[in-house]
Amino acid sequence: MTISIDRDGLSPKRALLCSRENAMRVAGRIFDHYPRKVSILRTADPLQPFRVSTDPSAPGFVVLEMVA
Repeated sequence: MTISIDRDGLSPKRALLCSRENAMRVAGRIFDHYPRKVSILRTADPLQPFRVSTDPSAPGFVVLEMVA
């Protein structure tokens, strides 16, 4: 079994999971089930460039917020 790696050292599956689009999809699902503030945060970690949070501790890194 071979796994392709892109130039950043990430597999295509990892790149999909790390994408902003995936973070938006996850945030949307959380918001649909628990209608309260959900934020997408940008991080400095290349393995997790975006993170979804219901209580962001670093408001300067908020990329998008969903509010009920």
